[in-house]
Amino acid sequence: MGESGDSRGRLGLDAKPGWAQGCGVMNLDTIDIKAVARDFGTPFYLYDLDSALAHLHALQAGLPDYVDVYFAMKANSNPDVLRAWLGHVAGLDVSSAGEIEMAVAAGHSPSAMSFAGPGKTEQELRVAIERQVRLLSIESPTELRRASKVATELGKTATIAIRINPQFTPKEFTMKMGGTPSQFGTAEEDAPALLEEAKTTKGVRLDGIHIFSGTQCLEIKGIIDNIRQTLAIASRLSEEHDLRPSFVNLGGGFGVPYFAGQEAIDVHALAREVGELLRQAPTEHPRLRDTRFILELGRFLIGTFGIYVARVVDVKQTRGKRFVVLDGGMHHCFPATGFFGQLVKKNYPVVNLSRADGEPMAQELVGPLCTPMDSMARNITLPRLEIDDLVGILSAGAYCYAASPLLFLGHETPPEIVVYEGAYKLSRARKAPTQLV
Repeated sequence: MGESGDSRGRLGLDAKPGWAQGCGVMNLDTIDIKAVARDFGTPFYLYDLDSALAHLHALQAGLPDYVDVYFAMKANSNPDVLRAWLGHVAGLDVSSAGEIEMAVAAGHSPSAMSFAGPGKTEQELRVAIERQVRLLSIESPTELRRASKVATELGKTATIAIRINPQFTPKEFTMKMGGTPSQFGTAEEDAPALLEEAKTTKGVRLDGIHIFSGTQCLEIKGIIDNIRQTLAIASRLSEEHDLRPSFVNLGGGFGVPYFAGQEAIDVHALAREVGELLRQAPTEHPRLRDTRFILELGRFLIGTFGIYVARVVDVKQTRGKRFVVLDGGMHHCFPATGFFGQLVKKNYPVVNLSRADGEPMAQELVGPLCTPMDSMARNITLPRLEIDDLVGILSAGAYCYAASPLLFLGHETPPEIVVYEGAYKLSRARKAPTQLV
């Protein structure tokens, strides 16, 4: 990339250099960001699908052949990202009828989808059952009865899993969905009644158990402890209710580093330890002897393989602070503001793509919106940014484009470019707000 050198040299000095070591990060030195900016304009997203697929294959290499990796498309529903997984993942985890239709349009079969999420409407269940989605995760007695009604009306049988909210979630998971009162699934202590009801409910076939404890775990020990607990719960409930589930959805929650001091999980070590544990499962849990295990992963598969790039349009020094104004902001990359689940604002890893060796200094990075929420990095130390320089926000492959208020204040949407099989491709074009309403 011209003046690039070591990509770690362009990271904000607040970011620990170890962030870019180990497995599962995009290599900025192989991507000509300046050429992309020249050809497509700024701001934009770019996804390195070649590196993402290599990362996926490294994980799969350590797993038994009865473990299926599903991509959780809520993390990134870009059509070319979805197409890239074809033939590489066993299926998709979807969370709405809209996602089902988007996945089908990208070439995925509903027979390789798992549909989870609270509050599925009758219409969404109708779409899923008509299209014969492989596995419906049932999250409440109401949803079970609603699925039964729809399936009976359609003259079909819906294959279901009962989603269970476990009593405990390992402490290493920074965002916990289990172990607390939650809208997700049925509480572990209430699961027996729902399992028994499902066994005799018309129009459904109970064929699986789904347990999702939490997300953003960066320690292999926590992941292993969580899978071990999930296997124990699934085995105990299967024994108590005379089940031999075809599927046990182990959830996911494998984390990626966003902030200073966080280290990427070594995918090879992770695959080895998860693989060893799951190879023991059929022997240790006889009721799971013929079970396929699902790992539903979104952030871990694509999160660190995306970058959001914006251009500096103004620099102003005021009241002791240096503000760098970008042509893109929270409307495109909302999680970087810190308002997407952070209790205390911490900066995403940010790159000065134009001045690797400039004078390091503290700067405030803001977007072009007329709201103080549009703060992309606070007091971050970077090589001095000047007008027309390019800034990259890393780890922007998951829950960024898809989770941002793209219509806020009527700006254009950012285009999405993918790198696949060594070639650059415009996947989603820049759109004016009038094209979206």
